[in-house]
Amino acid sequence: MSLNLYRINTFINHPDNMAGFYKDEKEIYDFFKLNRGEEESIKKRDLTFVAGKGYTLSNIGDTDFISCPIALLFSEKFVAALESYLKDDLQFIPCKLLCENNSIRWYAARIKRRIPVIDEELSVYRKLVDGQKVIKFPRYRKDVETPFYIAEDIKYTSYYVVTELFKELCESNNINIKFDKPEIF
Repeated sequence: MSLNLYRINTFINHPDNMAGFYKDEKEIYDFFKLNRGEEESIKKRDLTFVAGKGYTLSNIGDTDFISCPIALLFSEKFVAALESYLKDDLQFIPCKLLCENNSIRWYAARIKRRIPVIDEELSVYRKLVDGQKVIKFPRYRKDVETPFYIAEDIKYTSYYVVTELFKELCESNNINIKFDKPEIF
């Protein structure tokens, strides 16, 4: 039986609803996006992310997930409730999230699991000047049967999905994350 796949998003509906890393650091990018580097080295760092202008101190508690180009960011509530279930799929590192010049404890997450989730035949590509082909509109496989909560594609690591198992876990723990079917992206 195939698993239903989803993309996750914040509940905050605003054009600037992402976060960015405070400093552009190759080591941080390599650790979270490329799964390279040492965890102990990263834990010694002062990881600080900046919430986009769509987040305020009055609304940031309305979401337990914020997207960031370098790492996925999850709230303390999310990690306290779900870390033990997700230990094979996600690695959490404490960080600071600056929102309206206030520091809030959040967690940056690195996706540990990689499986083929992109349907390479149905995805839409664009050709770069050098002839390289990159995905413009990903399409996801409908025959994923390996049970998991969250995973990056094994080849196209910029793309990740969660399963209905992740969705059910969040819903049963009152976690505020928006779930969308990935085919719409």
